[in-house]
Amino acid sequence: MRKKNCLFLLLMCLAFVLAGCSGEKESGVSLKLTFLDTGKSDCIVIEAGESVVMNDTADLDDAAAICAYLDERGRTRIEYLILSHFDKDHIGSAAALISRYEVGCVLMPDYEEDSDAYLSLMQALKETDTAYERLKRDVSFKVEGVSFYVDAPDEGVYENDNNYSLITCVTNGETRFLLMGDAKKIRTEEFLSSAAAKEQYDLIKMPHHGNYTKNLETLFETAKPRYAVLTADPERLRVEEETVSLLNEYKCEVYYTDEGVVTAVSDGKSIKIGQTDVKTE
Repeated sequence: MRKKNCLFLLLMCLAFVLAGCSGEKESGVSLKLTFLDTGKSDCIVIEAGESVVMNDTADLDDAAAICAYLDERGRTRIEYLILSHFDKDHIGSAAALISRYEVGCVLMPDYEEDSDAYLSLMQALKETDTAYERLKRDVSFKVEGVSFYVDAPDEGVYENDNNYSLITCVTNGETRFLLMGDAKKIRTEEFLSSAAAKEQYDLIKMPHHGNYTKNLETLFETAKPRYAVLTADPERLRVEEETVSLLNEYKCEVYYTDEGVVTAVSDGKSIKIGQTDVKTE
């Protein structure tokens, strides 16, 4: 049986976190985040040592390219698949990945949607007997020494589906990464009340493909990111002038996925950013 007890997995990971607490800073392990070039959609492959965590799965027509990347890397299992919310440009290839690879647990927000992408996702979970958890509260876990904190929405219902977005923080030693999903003003405001929002981050995956909300300025005042990644298509329709001005104000080194795959590699003390013009088409 492929089914795992998702709650058991999360509790075990939390136990490892508590067991590893000490007065010394962790040195970190080999961590690589790959922001695939899938146009105006999100797919981030996070490789912690020999394990894989994924954040979103882009559109349905990106499945072959995502699988090709994982196969080339020799990956056969995804420990956690984090789906920020149920828009098709974030869960489009989820069903295909769940059907093809062993997935330990799928984390998703606590709502439902009447769409082909969502229905395919739920069918794949059922057919493969894959565990999943609809997050009603924040969750923390570790994968091979890398810490993950998933910030869940505070409310049960939002007028705009983007505000259901799970926000994921990844910490490796002294380096931190913030993945904002498609969080809009309300969701960003919720995150700002969390302890995770009081940390500095080396890199931010900007919310909603470059869409601007004024409270991003408040987040940047604390986060002080050195790098920013925007998942955008060549037209960059959602990259607003205010977003560009904010990034310029904080002297962020900005990477757009329409220009190629973006990789961020961390050894726990520093990170290196690179970009290739290899398309995922």
